[in-house]
Amino acid sequence: MSSEIVVHGACPHDCYDTCGLRVHAEAGVIRRIEGDPDHPTTRGFLCFKVNHYMERLYHPDRVLYPMRRVGPKGAGSFERVSWDEAMAEIGERLQAILAAHGGEAVLPYSFAGNMGALSGGALDERLWRRIGASRLERTICTASGNAALRWVFGKAIGPDPETIPSARFVLLWGQNPMATNLHEIPLLDASRRAGGEIWTIDPLRTDTARRYDRHLQLRPGSDLPLALGLGRELVASGRIDREFAQERATGFEDYRRLVEPWTLRRTADVTGLADEGIAELADRLSSVRPLLLRPGYGVQRQRRSAGAVWAIAALSVLTGAWRDVGGGLLMSNGGAFPLRSLAGPERKTRPINMLQLGDALTGLMDPPVKALVVYNANPAATAPDQAKVLQGLARDDLLCVVHEQMMTDTAKYADFVLPAAMAMEVWDLHTSYWHRYVQLNRPAAPPPGEAVSNPEFFRRLAQALGLQDEELQQDDLALIRESLATRHPWLEGITLESLMRRPVQKLRLPAETRPFVDTPVPVAGGRFRLTPPPGTATEPWQGAKLLPGEFHLLTPSTRETIKSSFGNVASLRRGHPVPELLMTQEDMRRLGVSPGARVRVLNGRGQVELTAVASDVPQRGTVVSYAVRWNHEAGGRNINQLTSQELADFGGGATFYSVRVKIEAIED
Repeated sequence: MSSEIVVHGACPHDCYDTCGLRVHAEAGVIRRIEGDPDHPTTRGFLCFKVNHYMERLYHPDRVLYPMRRVGPKGAGSFERVSWDEAMAEIGERLQAILAAHGGEAVLPYSFAGNMGALSGGALDERLWRRIGASRLERTICTASGNAALRWVFGKAIGPDPETIPSARFVLLWGQNPMATNLHEIPLLDASRRAGGEIWTIDPLRTDTARRYDRHLQLRPGSDLPLALGLGRELVASGRIDREFAQERATGFEDYRRLVEPWTLRRTADVTGLADEGIAELADRLSSVRPLLLRPGYGVQRQRRSAGAVWAIAALSVLTGAWRDVGGGLLMSNGGAFPLRSLAGPERKTRPINMLQLGDALTGLMDPPVKALVVYNANPAATAPDQAKVLQGLARDDLLCVVHEQMMTDTAKYADFVLPAAMAMEVWDLHTSYWHRYVQLNRPAAPPPGEAVSNPEFFRRLAQALGLQDEELQQDDLALIRESLATRHPWLEGITLESLMRRPVQKLRLPAETRPFVDTPVPVAGGRFRLTPPPGTATEPWQGAKLLPGEFHLLTPSTRETIKSSFGNVASLRRGHPVPELLMTQEDMRRLGVSPGARVRVLNGRGQVELTAVASDVPQRGTVVSYAVRWNHEAGGRNINQLTSQELADFGGGATFYSVRVKIEAIED
């Protein structure tokens, strides 16, 4: 008789879809991972990456036991030690740092390697607040876009994606769901079958742009001017829902003055688009219902990130798109989940923006960062201004502790590497920033070796610091119960016990509910803001044009990557075995570069050597290197040698897509 068990799981990675999984295990070993056909949105099929998850789960690089560094930082030389030995030494060194420099000398660094409520922000945050550690601002992905949404609407929430088939015009702006939101594709296709039209705005000719009706290939960094130009065209021609905009929003006259300079001619000149294409898009926005604006997070990784998202959001207000089921603006539904925070009482300590890790490790002196604890992240590969990050990680006086599943680039700089469990081996609770389902993740098998979950790691770390607080030792199921213990009507009846019986449950919010029409506008005064967020600017404009010899560098994700998480899965690298730079054939001829040749890509922050590939994905003057490879694949560095610690205009977000580079052919 088979001893196979099958449990429900949720994909933990930083992705819109948060897929439902069925995890099969036998004799304490996971044998198969497949999509859960009972999940209404993800429908039983998985993305290219997660279809290869078994290769990652039991990968030869997996960290199975606590390891202590015995060689130089970065060399990856370690010896095996016991958990007791590792935690005793870590606890002793951390206590000495706390005594000598105070809690702010300790910097936690984590992001979305596991987005579960327990794995991503529970006992870890309680511990950091308890000791008064520096407060990490987790900004690397969505900070500016979400800040702009909160500015305009009060929270990051949009239409239920299950209503996308009702839309008759969908504008995908800086979003490539063929690579990063695969389960949106059937919904978009259903809209088209019902007579809908789908346009894409993107500086790259993505697979999504190829698939749908019209592609407007604007210059990188010109999203804000395009949105302002569209707004001016709508206002000047009187093709707006004036009643909706004036009754439900503040700042209409300020908005009208801001967009006035952005004539069709000027907008076309800055964006590189034809006047006719902009005018035709404005006509669609004003005349087709339901209208869904679907900006992706790519649009907000530039200097004027929040300004761009604000200006796109303003279009949804001007057109009254929110009036219709299936209409409005959908960038995030992360604000739809009223879970109780597990982080504990807030404590005001020094904030450090994670995008400026390089500066924090090499320049902060009051107090200096003396200890770095990394989990759910691989900053040596993913943080910007990489040369400075690696310089900081190499400090002999920095205690670096990494709780990790693989021997990553960051782990190689650690003093201690402690083995981390994977999602299929732990209890957790998952929400989504796209669909509206809560999921219970059940462990299918115990972690291999001596790996432990994130909550268990922080229980042990608290004990090593001599902290006996009950809230630092709370067990996993109690944490899940606490997270769900709210009186919010959208969570009514969703409990740990109900999820044990039915592990996928939708918020008690009907799909046809129109956000901000059938629900309140949680901005002071109850009205949308058409004025831009503080610190954003619409003038003067210089951002999209290149200086002689410069190229725009864009570093998006592909279907094979979620930043560095799958960087060592061989089957996902097979089609792109070496780090590449995609260029137009025209640019290659101009530089005298042949396909397959090695090129040096450089700016004032660093340089990296890549293989040139002729491609029609970028436009002239733009080059693409998909993010991100592990450093050892290119001589100890990757494309983040070139990215900047500069922050966006509002919300403290990233500017990865505002990078300029020069390119040199490498002589044989």
